[in-house]
Amino acid sequence: MSFLSNARDKAIEMFFQRNDFINKFGEILNVDIDSQENQANVTILLHGEFTPTTLCAHYCFEDTDQGTMIVINKVESARTLVNEIAKWWFKDNTIKKQLPKGTGFFAKILF
Repeated sequence: MSFLSNARDKAIEMFFQRNDFINKFGEILNVDIDSQENQANVTILLHGEFTPTTLCAHYCFEDTDQGTMIVINKVESARTLVNEIAKWWFKDNTIKKQLPKGTGFFAKILF
């Protein structure tokens, strides 16, 4: 893996680790990036649960006047309730955050 792809993956991982929306629901234990598929497998211990849940978040990049945004437009889970809530919510919503300067540029070059 090249330095540029490492930097891009690290920026995406940090997006998930520091995302207020995701952190409202539990503690993120691990983030595994699959940049070939534009997916992040996020292992989260949901509030009140004792067993971690893995979410598969599908992401893409979007150019704006402010820079490059990472956009989460679909989340899947093996847990039926989590999966159904995610399908319902992402039907009308996305999660967006601006990537650090330069990282978005390299992310676009690599894809």
